[in-house]
Amino acid sequence: MFVDCDFLYLGDIKELTDLIDDRFAIMCVQHDYAPKETTKMDGAVQTVYPRKNWSSMVLYNCSHPKNRILTPEVVNTESGAFLHRFQWLEDDEIGEIPFVWNFLVGHNRVVEGDSSTFPKAIHYTLGGPWFEAWKDCEFGDLWLKELEEYKKAKEKKVDS
Repeated sequence: MFVDCDFLYLGDIKELTDLIDDRFAIMCVQHDYAPKETTKMDGAVQTVYPRKNWSSMVLYNCSHPKNRILTPEVVNTESGAFLHRFQWLEDDEIGEIPFVWNFLVGHNRVVEGDSSTFPKAIHYTLGGPWFEAWKDCEFGDLWLKELEEYKKAKEKKVDS
């Protein structure tokens, strides 16, 4: 599994791994996403490309023959586009995971009364509450709550 650093998991990871289907080389949320913003949270230029945000959370089937190409040399020398767009794979070699496992803040929506749309993994892809400008973003309160719980747990370890 690969996951970007700007995620907050709310669901049991076992539920995610239960979705694994060995027929596929990888599995991911197959977003239909084209950002409206021109810059990312860190001021970098935002780009639009095929399979945007698919690579932000991926389950890799390391025993799949198509993934044998991913040697350390290939991973370290190929372009970011090759890796982010899964250019070594055909569409039918990529399995789909429900969007709630890579819920894009500001893009995906919770449908009131439909628990199947509530995020199991929140992706703060535009910016998260660890940035002052994003502290009030959607689901930012959940991240801040986890931060406080982490700090309390850390203090308990120091005190004991």
